[in-house]
Amino acid sequence: MSVSQHYFITGVSAGIGMALAKTLCAQGHKVTGLARRADRLNEMAQTLPHFNGIVCDVGDKGAVAKAVAQAKVDMGPIDVLIPNAGIYIPDAKGVIDVASFEAHMQVNYMASIYCIAEILPDMLAAKSGHIALMASVAGYRGLPRSTAYGPTKAALINLGEALRFDLHKTGVKVQIICPGFVETEATAVNDFEMPDLISAQQAANEIIKGLQQNQFEIAFPRRFARKMQWLKWLSNDMYFKLVSKATK
Repeated sequence: MSVSQHYFITGVSAGIGMALAKTLCAQGHKVTGLARRADRLNEMAQTLPHFNGIVCDVGDKGAVAKAVAQAKVDMGPIDVLIPNAGIYIPDAKGVIDVASFEAHMQVNYMASIYCIAEILPDMLAAKSGHIALMASVAGYRGLPRSTAYGPTKAALINLGEALRFDLHKTGVKVQIICPGFVETEATAVNDFEMPDLISAQQAANEIIKGLQQNQFEIAFPRRFARKMQWLKWLSNDMYFKLVSKATK
């Protein structure tokens, strides 16, 4: 990653997004970071070299289009897209909160689509580019109290797989990022012990390392990710039995 690139990252006001922005800027890359909290963006702009903060609600298609256009004016063509913004609200058992489902889908999934729709045409024209979707190991299979969150991450995994086929030999690289438990504002609401919990900076380091490699999936922490990947291959009966026991 010695050549400076322009990264377009959403959700940079905290957590993994902020850690990514700080690390990439320190490495000499240009970062356009989107978030709703203007104060956080201003603080980052004052301390980070090559950082361009844009206040944006990524669930608003028009706002995303304006942000992408502004990013290109400010810092040139976008080389790498990481639509990182997301929300996570644990569900009450047996309660279908439609508003929560809509919010999760809008921020976690549709916001990624809005970004891709605006940025991909330029990448295809240039026959160069990199899209890394922020999915999760929670998208592998259904998990307790994750009826609103989990399906959005499963959708991103499926989207990444489909894009990988469609963009083959176009010069545009596609990857998915599947973190386990990361210490962020979102996971702070969990009322259970999170196995193999890592910091946002550790997550950012894993992502940046993975972006330089050619594997489709960047999954971490490795030990926990392997366990979750293994669960994908279990029969339904065995899966429900094991996860029910583990989560009580």
